[in-house]
Amino acid sequence: MKRLLLLFVMISISLNAQTHRFIYDLVYRPDSTSADVRKTNYYLDINPEETFYYERSFFVSDSIEKATGMRIFDGKLSDLLSKNLKTGQWTLFTFQGFDLYHLKDHPKITWKIEKETKVSASLQLQKATARFGGRSWTAWFSKEFPFPEGPYKFHGLPGMIVEIYDDKENYHFTLNKSQNFADTQLNSMYKNAKGRGVEIPYSKYRSMLLNHYRDPLKFINSGQTEISEENKLGLDDGRIIYKPEELREYGIEEQQRIKKYNNPIELDKAVRYPEIKK
Repeated sequence: MKRLLLLFVMISISLNAQTHRFIYDLVYRPDSTSADVRKTNYYLDINPEETFYYERSFFVSDSIEKATGMRIFDGKLSDLLSKNLKTGQWTLFTFQGFDLYHLKDHPKITWKIEKETKVSASLQLQKATARFGGRSWTAWFSKEFPFPEGPYKFHGLPGMIVEIYDDKENYHFTLNKSQNFADTQLNSMYKNAKGRGVEIPYSKYRSMLLNHYRDPLKFINSGQTEISEENKLGLDDGRIIYKPEELREYGIEEQQRIKKYNNPIELDKAVRYPEIKK
């Protein structure tokens, strides 16, 4: 009886909140041919009219801005993802250099709900499987959270996705924490992204990525930037480039990096990059 009462209170508070935040741990392999993994956190905010999915770095940047008034972002901008709860349409906000693009999507996931159940962190979970994005997925969902949502674009189960992973263990999401807020939480980076950028189809987006792979130094080769002793190029790894031979070497390294780390969640949308010409 006590557990049922606590569950009722938890759901009542949750339903009265304006933002329901779910924080997921993600372990993934950026290179599908390697056993090396990376770890990060993603936030899923469920608001009255939309959901908002973003990496922890956006949360940290937004917290600093609200506390100090200064916008500080350490690292490469990752993609933002939102879903209109009325229409079921997703919008991916992707940053390419200094440009921002919107990609619309309306994914359908056909789940098979299994009889198998388990208990994790006092939550009763049930198993479901599906084929999505060129991968086979296993999800464990809980009806104790009254939301048919999950990390990334995973949705449509009769409860919250607490854990989900593909059969090759390239991606493994696990719910770490949930929070409720009386006021609607809206990340400032997302608010800015909604107000600018250009909508493009996925076909054009893939072409853009392929063109960048073919000429990762286009911003220099086009004359936008000139490399010299006086005008050096600083790289993310701390190196400084100002010689033509170093620049060519960096271009090859960038192509190698792009080709190696090409293991997106939706594998069927991966760009097929050609072999590198040295």
